Amino acid sequence: MKKTASALLLCFILSPFAKADSFEDFKTQIIADAKGLIKPFAQDFGGVLGANDFSSGRALGFPGFDIGLSMAVQTKPSPENLVLKNAKVDAFGLPMINAAVGLPFTGLDVMARGFSYSGLSIAGGGLRYNIFKSGTLTKFMPDLSVSAFYDSINYDYFKGSHMSFNLAASFDFPIIKPFAGIGFDKTSLEVKDVNPLVDGIDGSIAKTRYTAGARITVMPLVYIYGAYSSLHGRPAYNAGLGARF
Repeated sequence: MKKTASALLLCFILSPFAKADSFEDFKTQIIADAKGLIKPFAQDFGGVLGANDFSSGRALGFPGFDIGLSMAVQTKPSPENLVLKNAKVDAFGLPMINAAVGLPFTGLDVMARGFSYSGLSIAGGGLRYNIFKSGTLTKFMPDLSVSAFYDSINYDYFKGSHMSFNLAASFDFPIIKPFAGIGFDKTSLEVKDVNPLVDGIDGSIAKTRYTAGARITVMPLVYIYGAYSSLHGRPAYNAGLGARF
């Protein structure tokens, strides 16, 4: 069962790479109305990026370490996102390679993440802090943490940044660890290398997302997770796997 679950998760995470780049028609579509189209596109892009922010409400603490792979997939573009709708893109998503380490004395986790594929590169990092950490006498109370990320975005035809802030809660049960959280994304994108008439046009948008799911321990220190998200009002799914020490 554990091998099957891991194989299915890997197929889900890697499946978008069997298809063409979801953003390959950005150059063609954005010329029509760059000022009107860049903000809805940024909204959807920031949503799937921010959906990779957490899968637990429990920070690592020193000397904890976590490394893994995550993926968020939005089922359809938002109605206003004509860049992807006119390009006939349905489901689209972003994967991330993630690493985190707990710092001594501060109670903070330092996190780094990144992704590079087909002209798109994302590099980012963040901090996470426990508001409440359950223990032996409080094991039925949820862990609570806050986190913040900053990501740099670079693509063949756009560049920008993404900032996110999150509040996450989870239960530290032995095998299945339910989690839920709310996040706030601010995404800014600027058109580049498309056409002198539209290069430099930018847009910024801030929206809220919600996530609920469960993390499953498949063997000592190794976990997988799955979740459902509402990314700025659009349905999406999350999955990932990793090792937590």
